[in-house]
Amino acid sequence: MNKTQTIQQGTNESVINSSEPSAADIPTAGNAAESEPNVYSAAEARRLKQAVPVILLFFLFALVIDNSFKLVSVAIAQDLHLSMTTVSWQATLAGLIIGIGAVVYATLADTVSIKKLLVTGIVLICIGSVIGYVFRHSFPLVLLARVIQTAGLASAETLYVIYVTKYLPRSEQKLFLGLSTSSYSLSLVIGALAGGYISTYLNWSALFLVPLVSILLLPFILKFLPNEQSSRSRIDFAGLILIASIATAVMLYISDFNWLYLILFAAAAGLFLAYISRSKRAFIGIEFFRNRRFISILVIVFIMYSVQLGYIFLFPFLMQKVYGLELDKISLLLVPGYITAVIVGALSGGIAKKLSNRQAVSLALLLIAVSVALPGLLPFSSPIIYVLSMMIFAGSFALMYAPLLDSCVSSIPVEKAGTAIGFYNLMINVAASIGITYTAAMTEALPFRTVLVILGAVSLAALLLYTLLMGRTQKV
Repeated sequence: MNKTQTIQQGTNESVINSSEPSAADIPTAGNAAESEPNVYSAAEARRLKQAVPVILLFFLFALVIDNSFKLVSVAIAQDLHLSMTTVSWQATLAGLIIGIGAVVYATLADTVSIKKLLVTGIVLICIGSVIGYVFRHSFPLVLLARVIQTAGLASAETLYVIYVTKYLPRSEQKLFLGLSTSSYSLSLVIGALAGGYISTYLNWSALFLVPLVSILLLPFILKFLPNEQSSRSRIDFAGLILIASIATAVMLYISDFNWLYLILFAAAAGLFLAYISRSKRAFIGIEFFRNRRFISILVIVFIMYSVQLGYIFLFPFLMQKVYGLELDKISLLLVPGYITAVIVGALSGGIAKKLSNRQAVSLALLLIAVSVALPGLLPFSSPIIYVLSMMIFAGSFALMYAPLLDSCVSSIPVEKAGTAIGFYNLMINVAASIGITYTAAMTEALPFRTVLVILGAVSLAALLLYTLLMGRTQKV
């Protein structure tokens, strides 16, 4: 089995990362642990294993909530009279928090028990959800609520993988890490349907009440999870703040086209490079950015995952404004695409035996470009065309994820693979946030069909860039 097949796939993926990778830092089936976890008595081992379904349920629940809110931007915009660019911030900030939160929780897990971190996550989810529902008529407070809520959701999306690699025997880790991938795919379907039906038949703000159900998991978390702590902790707040500043500056510029934001971006980027060049406490070292293949793949990752969330964010607006569909119907149109992604993911092992990483990624990039641009180029269109487009689109991303990540990791020394995976997934979340922002900005100035053609052209440019960059680095 390809060593990256058990890593979670999709737009808001969890990641384990710390400044000094350990066994638990690498969430793959093949190298999730360099040695067996601690040896426990039979009773303790049984109790530790009983906690897995609880955390997995929390993991699935968190992903469902996150994916539900991505769909209801249309309803929020209508209810609060917001532009697409403005309402996009509730999705972009959430994506940014998920990426940064993954790094923070993974690092905290070195010294703080996973039990305490999960309890903290549930508290944050509930606080954010209550604020969001009570102040649902104020978009700034809705944004604040989403940030707090997502900071809690990030705990489940990160700590499940850490728990499995830390407390379960290596022989069982592959099974439970594989379940995380299946859970992500399932969450896309449930999240789309939940967001669509709740916003249509109740109100989008009712979605803030659903996360309160997470309180029911508290007794099980307190009962089954251990209180153990390890010896080290080091959160690179400075590095994370600089990354967040870079992403925020780009999103602000796209939203407002104020040159001051470009100055902020240049300053933040310069400070980040200077910081990781000199600081031994940085969560990623400057040596990663001297690795040409690592940087080349990160460029492709950034471009393509900005396209992914851009199209997914655009889809419900397009269906509602062009075809007059309600969100419950729109959510049903997304289901075939997500199911296609599940099927392609399940077949990825067999595909990996037939195609090299480079062939698989090139094919996926080409199919993504075609799937997005074709509806915009056809002289006619219907919802069916977009359903087919989303099926090819989602399936292609499922095809691309594992080989692209494997190409990235294979260029990094094994002992630093955890950090590489961490930054890779952080980059996905940053790219997704920026992609939503620039797609929303384009849609306010251009017809939907033109935006689709542009997204397709960006994907083709990524394919060309991938071919050129990979030709200048060692063979993948």
